[in-house]
Amino acid sequence: MAKLIWLACLFMFFASCNQNPDCQNQDSTTGKAATNPTTAACPIDPEPETPDLEPEPDLGELPNEALIFETKADLYNFEVADEDKVHKAFEIIKKVVGSKEFRSRVINFTYQGKKQFVDNKGMSNAEIYQAVLDGREDLRPEVDHEMDLELELYYSWRSTVGYTTPGALRIYMNTKYFYPYTPAQVAGNVFHEWTHKLGFDHDANYSVARDSSVPYALGYLMEELGKQYE
Repeated sequence: MAKLIWLACLFMFFASCNQNPDCQNQDSTTGKAATNPTTAACPIDPEPETPDLEPEPDLGELPNEALIFETKADLYNFEVADEDKVHKAFEIIKKVVGSKEFRSRVINFTYQGKKQFVDNKGMSNAEIYQAVLDGREDLRPEVDHEMDLELELYYSWRSTVGYTTPGALRIYMNTKYFYPYTPAQVAGNVFHEWTHKLGFDHDANYSVARDSSVPYALGYLMEELGKQYE
């Protein structure tokens, strides 16, 4: 009798140990049991599947305005070497504007999960791209597909790379930065300041949002894409 009771207890013990075997052991790819002592709980939910992202639509061939885009500038206080650098920057700007990657990056630019720029004047990304191609500055409102510029070099110990004012076409570029800058960096700075001439603005003080404003975002993009043309 005692033997039967002992066998019954032994049976109940093994049954209770196998109620949830997957909490201790997971089948490995080789069919052998593998333990995971660091696992805090069981079962472990599988990782959620990453949804397939919709491919960006084909924008087709570039508009002719992108291919004929030009720069026109009057230079002040420039030495010969300075002129060489800024003309290289102009060539970079034309090549970048005439590229499919620039068009795609501008039209598909996102901020807070939406295709939009900060301080966009109520314009869509496509309209901002077209405004660049039109080249219609506030002070020279004809559509001529070119950047109309007045550039002047000056020196300041301050951290301002360059600046302009709403009532003038001239852009002032600090030699503290202009001299060590590469042509691609100069192109980014010039393009940033030129978008102000198109009427786009940004906050005076730094913020994460300011980096997504039209002047900053397009200036950074110009510098990034321009490196391949240096």
